[in-house]
Amino acid sequence: MGSKRDDARNSAPPVLGLQRISSLPGDENTRKVLVRRHGPDRKIVVLTLRVVAGRDMLRFVTFQHVDDVTIGRDEGGALVLTDASVSRRHARITCSEDGRVFVQDLGSTNGTAVNGQPVETAEIRPGDHLEIGAVALRLDLLSLMEVEHLQTVLDRLEANNRDPLTGLLNRGWLDEELPTQVDETTRAGLDYACLFVDIDNFKSVNDRFGHQVGDDVLVGVARLLMVGVRESDACVRYGGEELLMLLHGTGEATAMEVAERVRRSIELHDWARTNPGLEVTASIGVAGVRPGESVKEWINRADRALYAAKAAGRNRVVPAASLQ
Repeated sequence: MGSKRDDARNSAPPVLGLQRISSLPGDENTRKVLVRRHGPDRKIVVLTLRVVAGRDMLRFVTFQHVDDVTIGRDEGGALVLTDASVSRRHARITCSEDGRVFVQDLGSTNGTAVNGQPVETAEIRPGDHLEIGAVALRLDLLSLMEVEHLQTVLDRLEANNRDPLTGLLNRGWLDEELPTQVDETTRAGLDYACLFVDIDNFKSVNDRFGHQVGDDVLVGVARLLMVGVRESDACVRYGGEELLMLLHGTGEATAMEVAERVRRSIELHDWARTNPGLEVTASIGVAGVRPGESVKEWINRADRALYAAKAAGRNRVVPAASLQ
């Protein structure tokens, strides 16, 4: 079982974006300002401002091809936020010629803050948190590969057959698509694993913080699941706070490793940044499909493993194989 750490933000997975990145900027001056080489391997990274909580969680904008970004509810802005606390033109982010990044409040109603301190104009650095009204964002350095992956996640969240709140696949997908996929996969001699995820003590979150925060937690957990899977995998809202991850070509042992990473990403996420005192964990049951097993039987085994995880104290992963 994982524990919270002060540097948890460095362990959290990156999240998705608004613009596709396929190549480095064209001219040398832009490259000097917007693309940096970072870390011992000197990999190329891009300055990225991303939302880390709430309904807009995972939206982001990069500074690879621009050096001036307007944030607000106005659809014409570079980063559009839907929260009512955000003004239409709330703030502007600019990059100087020497690569420094600055935020300027544009006379917003609810103000702009950096790391909890209200500002009119201030420099922000990678790792800093930016509060636009009630919306929390963070400036990060992400690799081009990470940004590509996160754009793919955004595209998947906006596809058809999606739950309107979380953006995950809906329950109908399980009945219409999954049986065929499982049949084709098992006939090809490949594995398929189901992770049954349930948010711990979700009712108490609603009771203490309100249903709006409860919905935001659901959205946040759903996105943490999505960034932790491949494009060939599926995430489904099964019902209420119950979510499924379906890992194509993955056996139960590997699925356990994925489940543990997901569990830790949920536990270590900075939920309290916008809702002080809020902590979120999840219990996960894992089952690999058996030859000739129906989808219903398979999911039920994962559900029983989930029940065992909750009975053992919650915030843990249990394999169905351990229940035999």
